[in-house]
Amino acid sequence: MIRATSAQAAHFILHKNHLASQKAAGIRQLVAALAGLPAAPLTTAVLAARARLDNFTPTQLLDELDQRRTLIRSLLMRNSSYIVEADQFPIFYAATVRQRNQAFNAEFRLWGLETNDELEAVGQAILAELPDQHLSAEAVAGRLSPELVRELSQTSRGGRVTKTTTVDLALRWLAARGLLYAANDSPDWLAKRLKYVPFNRRYPKLDLAAAPGEAAAQQSLVRRYLAAFGPVTEADISFWTGLGKSETARAIGELSKETTLTMVEGIPGMLLMLKAQAEALSATEPLTEAVVNILPADDPFTTAYRASRSRYFSNPSWQRHVFNSAGAARPAILVNGQIVGIWDWPPEAGPGQLNWRLLGQVKAGVEARIQAELEQVAAFINPQLVVVKMPD
Repeated sequence: MIRATSAQAAHFILHKNHLASQKAAGIRQLVAALAGLPAAPLTTAVLAARARLDNFTPTQLLDELDQRRTLIRSLLMRNSSYIVEADQFPIFYAATVRQRNQAFNAEFRLWGLETNDELEAVGQAILAELPDQHLSAEAVAGRLSPELVRELSQTSRGGRVTKTTTVDLALRWLAARGLLYAANDSPDWLAKRLKYVPFNRRYPKLDLAAAPGEAAAQQSLVRRYLAAFGPVTEADISFWTGLGKSETARAIGELSKETTLTMVEGIPGMLLMLKAQAEALSATEPLTEAVVNILPADDPFTTAYRASRSRYFSNPSWQRHVFNSAGAARPAILVNGQIVGIWDWPPEAGPGQLNWRLLGQVKAGVEARIQAELEQVAAFINPQLVVVKMPD
């Protein structure tokens, strides 16, 4: 069993996440090191990469996605959009099939679809009509028989009406099953336009039928998570991967020879990490100077420990300012791995303005560092953004 102080563990994890002094060598290496980049929206992936790479530009990520196609974006863990290495995609895909199917079936019921028959028919028509070129959802709908294009709506408890169409649902469902690929339709990383193309034409060398079995794929997924974020709790593993408790326990059991128990000061219970990293954790020294990180909403670091999120805070009451009831994280300001503030820009902030505030007091020199880092982030997003500190 390994024992570590909270300061040791924080520096160790920041180092693995390329948030300390050592930056990643490139975008592909970063995606591998973090077991993927959250990509809903794409701004999360871009700003997460910017925090971990020297001289990063959005074009570097978009080129790997859309030109070289060494990376791929798809619905994976927790049925959320992730960017992963293209050659490793079958493993991620196979590990998350069950949760993806459950999420879509539940969503279909919310739209009033008692069976999948209608969407299956729409999907078959889409696959028959979709040519080699990329087409938007509107263009796809224009090629289908009018009777296949039906508007759907649902009303929330608060009375808000949300609408979609059978075509939009079918396109997302086909993409989730690896039959279509939703590609970027703009070189602008802030844009949200997508076009669809058959998956096997986009990635002809990827054979999802040859993917490993579910159990083996889930074991690999948990190993990747531990490599990126361990030491962690079993609940952290389940939350990040989206696996059920029995699936998580099975994967952990299969990895028992590769893992070791760890106790970290200030974090209740026993944690798990890879044995191969235990010596590095024990040798890690606490940070001697403040390390400031400006992270986007749902950054990999702030989504990694949502089940044990109190480890991010010196004051537990601050959690409600950062995480909502579903565990989604707001853009965060970190000092030595602890969340000390939040920031945002439109629509929450005013037009042309990046707002930030501290959740508690920090040293004067550290606050100046935070302001300087936020100004660099603002310039990266839009040189016209003005950084404004809000009242604490």
